[in-house]
Amino acid sequence: MSIRLRLILVALIALTAASVAAYWFHVAGQMRKGIESFVEQRRAEGWVVELSPIRMGGFPLSVKAGLDNIRLAPPGGIAWRADSVTITIPLTDPLTIAVDSPGFHRLMTPNWSGILSARSAQARIHLSTEGKITAIAFESSTLALEQPGIDPLTAASVTLGVDWLNPPDPSHEKPSLALTLALRGLDLPDMSGLPLARRMESFQVEARLMGSLPDSPPLASLAAWSTDGGTLELDRISLDWPPLALDADGTLALDPGLQPLLATTARIRGGGEFVVRLVQAGLVEPGMAEAAKIMLALLARPDTQGRPTLTLPLTLQDGILTAGQVRVLKLPPVPVPPPYSGGHAP
Repeated sequence: MSIRLRLILVALIALTAASVAAYWFHVAGQMRKGIESFVEQRRAEGWVVELSPIRMGGFPLSVKAGLDNIRLAPPGGIAWRADSVTITIPLTDPLTIAVDSPGFHRLMTPNWSGILSARSAQARIHLSTEGKITAIAFESSTLALEQPGIDPLTAASVTLGVDWLNPPDPSHEKPSLALTLALRGLDLPDMSGLPLARRMESFQVEARLMGSLPDSPPLASLAAWSTDGGTLELDRISLDWPPLALDADGTLALDPGLQPLLATTARIRGGGEFVVRLVQAGLVEPGMAEAAKIMLALLARPDTQGRPTLTLPLTLQDGILTAGQVRVLKLPPVPVPPPYSGGHAP
């Protein structure tokens, strides 16, 4: 190779390196400016925002911003603390932002507080060329929620996906969001009398949000969406919570007090053992239980794998979960702050 050619190659490499460095510093500067602008805007709105000096890194393949000792507290008594959050923008795919936040998160409201920890927790945010969010994918592992006076709630993994469909003519008859949720290995606190195991093996949901949520505070947005006929179409629900296994599809809505209303068609396995658990919990008399077991055996039909399966409507209204004509259990109301807790949506 001639000296002239070597000099040209060295110059090209140097120019490429300088271009990459210039691009990296530009993106890093924009990211820092965006974070600082977010902090200034929230403080101007009355938020308490605390964090250590921003750490920039990731050169040369990505731009990373490390945020430590974070505290966000909007007006109203809600607060969130986190040990660290890392925001990453790959230079080869600048429209995908990764947010990693393993470790401890402290959550506080005026009436509740808890600590959420995770071995891993990452959200991937996909943007359009106009800078609008088009999808969010969240994955986490080894989670634990600790609350004063209650056994920890733990999960082996949680994944959540949200896709904005952006219909050109939004209405309650058209989906605006596609949602997926999957939980694995959920260990619940001790709840005396619960006719199910403390460990939920898995729970999966695939759904579509019909109608668009208006741009307003969360509770007001939910109330307006519900009043306008908004529903959540449950395309698939899968539950493995011994002794029950369930597959279902249906519709979820909200009543005027923002409490859930559920109407589904469910395919249930393990009904006989569940009746035994109801007797053990003192919720069903032994004589009624024997009659129920006989009826379940008569009504059940084999599924594609030959397992006895009962198909029946499963509904939730006024906090009462009903299977067919049988009241299964009474669920506690979903906490809703005033003014909606009184049962009147604006």
